[in-house]
Amino acid sequence: MPPHFDLALHHRLQDIASSTLAALGRASIEAGGKKYDLRQALAELRSSTELEPADSPRLASWNDLQTGHPAPARTTTLLFSQTSTLRALRRHATATTAGPSGSIRVGVLNFANAEHPGGGFEHGAQAQEESLVRSSTLYASLTSDIGRPFYASHSTEPPGLYTDAMIWSPGVLFFRADDGDWIEPVAANVVTSPAVNVYEVKGRLGSSLPVDTRIADTMRERMARILRLFELKETTHVVLGSFGTGAFGNDIATVARLWADLLGPGSRFERSFSVVEFAIIDQRTLGVFKQHFEERCSSVKPA
Repeated sequence: MPPHFDLALHHRLQDIASSTLAALGRASIEAGGKKYDLRQALAELRSSTELEPADSPRLASWNDLQTGHPAPARTTTLLFSQTSTLRALRRHATATTAGPSGSIRVGVLNFANAEHPGGGFEHGAQAQEESLVRSSTLYASLTSDIGRPFYASHSTEPPGLYTDAMIWSPGVLFFRADDGDWIEPVAANVVTSPAVNVYEVKGRLGSSLPVDTRIADTMRERMARILRLFELKETTHVVLGSFGTGAFGNDIATVARLWADLLGPGSRFERSFSVVEFAIIDQRTLGVFKQHFEERCSSVKPA
């Protein structure tokens, strides 16, 4: 058992996951003395889920300015917050006006396990994806007929690098707080995509400069495609984070610089969104991330 393992918390997270699955099964929750019927939301979520293949032309062309990219029309506010993804998305969802026809404008990146829907959320795991899945309707999208091929495709790939395939889950309802309490649902759109698993890659290929370069290049392309998908879906408020720097072992400074190259001054996505928030719980990770993001923006012209 790892050091500082909290068995009581582990069991509580398992119970939360189990009760979330039960709620999805009966298609309803109760929060604040009110019952919420999830039947329509779940049906629409499952039918509207989209799988972007690894060779998606519209995402691969993210840097081609002749493919109908919107003209720069706004200045993006960048936020660096010591907070959870759940808190950040709820803040934006409650403060943001819906788009035309009531469209949802808040987008969230789910740091995906590429082989198992929801990662280890049923077993009490505590990473970012697990917190999202046990707190929402997201699992219904990931396990839908459209979502499942995402996981099947990765089961045949060499482990670690994964692919640029991703799942678009529109109108996910988030109905739990970080502590697991039931709360009034808010809606956000979710992009599910895996970071490179550095430990897996280096376990196969070893540690060397070419391997590090390959990892960084793969991450940059994937992160750009994630932003392109949010852009295509007319997202205005995006919740990101220190993508893949936990259990997957990516370097915090490298990930921060990659995001800066894509979102900082003069970059491809500089004016694509109204707000981009990096929600990072760990204080040290946030400090390192923010420092290297800002240094990159001030000292290097983005690619």
